[in-house]
Amino acid sequence: MHIQTLRGRILETILSLRFFIFQYGIVYKLNLTGNDTSLAVYGFSWVVLFGFVLIFKVFTFSIKKSSNFQLLIRFVQGVTAIGLIVALILFVAFTGDLSVTDLFASVLAFVPTGWAILSLAIAWRGLVRSLGLWDSVREIARMYDAGMGILIFAPIAFLSWFPFISTFQSRLLFNQAFSRGLEISLILAGNKANVQA
Repeated sequence: MHIQTLRGRILETILSLRFFIFQYGIVYKLNLTGNDTSLAVYGFSWVVLFGFVLIFKVFTFSIKKSSNFQLLIRFVQGVTAIGLIVALILFVAFTGDLSVTDLFASVLAFVPTGWAILSLAIAWRGLVRSLGLWDSVREIARMYDAGMGILIFAPIAFLSWFPFISTFQSRLLFNQAFSRGLEISLILAGNKANVQA
């Protein structure tokens, strides 16, 4: 509701700048940059981010009018995916400066930056719609939603495979009853125990 006014949009824009500062700090801590603190390094990180957005558009682009055109799009998407994986492996292997920790740090830098771009796009929705970028913003927002869901629920799904987690959960939920010496199975059974007695 606060972004319905011009004042709210400006305040939201100022608040979103903190994510860009976070990206700025992480970019200059990468081993790849060494001791270089020029603004060109930060600018190059934006070029990389723009490249990620273009790759995202390649993978989310689809036209349902022609099946032949869809086959071509799928082929381009497959070649792009294989090319990206090969390029990343070659870049890590033949460049001594780029390490695997740099890759994780880059993800850590670009995820909040994308969130800032989404926040700005939502705050200035009318302008983004007039530029014709609203569908792209919605697709990126869906990807963020799916990614956050995976991060939150993947550990829960993994732990649910182990039988001792159920016992631990029961112990945690009914901690007071266990400490008083009550048997949960009798409580859950209802009055059956009293009827049999």
